[in-house]
Amino acid sequence: MTNALDRDQKIQKVKELTSFLFHKHYCENDVEAIIGLFDDKLSWFGAGEHEYNVGTETIAGIFRQFVNMIPKCNIWDEEYDVVDVSPDVYVCSGRAWIATDPSANIYLRVHQRITAVFRWEDHTSRCCHIHISNPYSEMTQQDVGFPAQMGQYTYEYLQKCIDEYKAKIEEQTKLLEKLRFEDSLTGLFNRNKFNLDRQDLEKANLSRLGVAAVDLNGLKLVNDGRGHRAGDGLIVRTANHIADAFAGKCYRIGGDEFVVVDSEWEQDVFYKAIAAMKENMEKDGISVSVGISWRNSHCDIEEQFDEADRQMYQEKTAFYSAREHDRRKSRRQ
Repeated sequence: MTNALDRDQKIQKVKELTSFLFHKHYCENDVEAIIGLFDDKLSWFGAGEHEYNVGTETIAGIFRQFVNMIPKCNIWDEEYDVVDVSPDVYVCSGRAWIATDPSANIYLRVHQRITAVFRWEDHTSRCCHIHISNPYSEMTQQDVGFPAQMGQYTYEYLQKCIDEYKAKIEEQTKLLEKLRFEDSLTGLFNRNKFNLDRQDLEKANLSRLGVAAVDLNGLKLVNDGRGHRAGDGLIVRTANHIADAFAGKCYRIGGDEFVVVDSEWEQDVFYKAIAAMKENMEKDGISVSVGISWRNSHCDIEEQFDEADRQMYQEKTAFYSAREHDRRKSRRQ
């Protein structure tokens, strides 16, 4: 048996049920949950000029027409006040901000009002009257002839939704740009970015241009002897050293191939940065072959890249020839 509620408990219950009506209608579009609260006798004023009727069955039929017709909304800042007009009849007046969810593709924000009357019988509350106030009646003291404040609220909400969509698009664009131009293993720029920047540099009138081609020595031996995870680790360490020396100016264009492009530094600064980079790599147990091209006139990214690439391969050939010579010498001894 349900315990009887005292006056204060009934008032709290009526507030909760009125909020329940709001949320089931605007947030969940759960018509049957609303109909489940209807009394045997019921009157209803809807938000529209034509929305009025009496009779539980008639109103239930109207509400069932709302299924899948109400866009998903969000509700906040709910306020309710309850008056007990008799021991078993309670009138709740309330208001809340209601706004369409951005996913609904409908943009509206209103300060909705509701009046609901509940009748208690056999310890159970039933709704016998619902009245929804439409926002066109939201006239402020400053409004004359038209609810301009309500229009401003709607505009602000629409602008907020647009700003949120813009932020999402910008975030997604940055992510796509990162995926397009960033090497996933090292975080350096990738070949796509290098090719794009080459096109821009071809058109630029540069007063200086330095290009360095860097190739990691011994990667295959590491992959074959210790596995590709160790090889990847070696590539990342190499990339980190290059990035430390040339942040924002370096690219990974192949498995063990890197390029540095700089149009700001003087020749001595550029060469010193290369030397310091190689020294730090040697301390870290990393061997690289490097080719360099620097000009302060007739700068040409294509010519200089080819020049640096040729120098790098000459150095790489010398490295492997020397290592093979050392290996043969060791065998003879």
